[in-house]
Amino acid sequence: MLTGISTSAAAAAAVLPCTLLVSSSRFSPLTSSLFPPRKISIQNSTFPANSRQPHMFTTPMSWLGKLGLGFGNRASEITMDSSSSAIAQGPDDDVPAPGQQFAQFGAGCFWGVELAFQRVPGVKKTEVGYSQGHIHNPTYNDICTGTTNHSEIVRVQYDPKECGYENLLDMFWSRHDPTTLNRQGNDVGTQYRSGIYYYTPEQEKAARESLEKQQQLLNRKIVTEILPAKKFYRAEEYHQQYLEKGGRFGFKQSAGKGCNDPIRCYG
Repeated sequence: MLTGISTSAAAAAAVLPCTLLVSSSRFSPLTSSLFPPRKISIQNSTFPANSRQPHMFTTPMSWLGKLGLGFGNRASEITMDSSSSAIAQGPDDDVPAPGQQFAQFGAGCFWGVELAFQRVPGVKKTEVGYSQGHIHNPTYNDICTGTTNHSEIVRVQYDPKECGYENLLDMFWSRHDPTTLNRQGNDVGTQYRSGIYYYTPEQEKAARESLEKQQQLLNRKIVTEILPAKKFYRAEEYHQQYLEKGGRFGFKQSAGKGCNDPIRCYG
């Protein structure tokens, strides 16, 4: 039971896509920073929890956005305009540095996933953003309405001479539960779905073979989608390297290559 909030507020919280993480002693939205969120474990699973607190605590955006409210006129502008959709559904036409390749992964909240990939030897650059949706130039508020079909993506730029694509796949599987549909821990919504988005036929083949191997290790069906990489929209700057920069509490986490320190998803 939630305490310290009104009946109407509790009703609103009940429909938030992200479940409130409640302190065992007391809870108040105004004093939430006093109670760092607890890590959660997915029942019958050893996968890490890649879930963030409600966005009313973690970003400048209003939590009303998760209800489709508080966006002014913007929410009504999120439509299936054919020209906008054609651009958004086009291929990622960015070009990696010479001798390097791109890879895209969606595995829940992109903060912890990005830090995991930053630590992989041979990874030269990571960016978080949005892809696979139907509107051009989406904002974080837009994707939180649940109407744009975008996924939170980490785009990895790596040197294939130093890091095989299979190494990236291994990290991808280790960072989330691929058997939960449109959900990772407390984060619920299509933007948190599991996905591998390939740039080449070789990546597609490796991804499908890797999924088959993973399925043999699990007793639940994997729901990871494997699709061509589409246009990548870089997320707002405060999302980039969020945990390395310190997260909400300013506790910087190492992005050093080979670092195996536990990843605290909220700093």
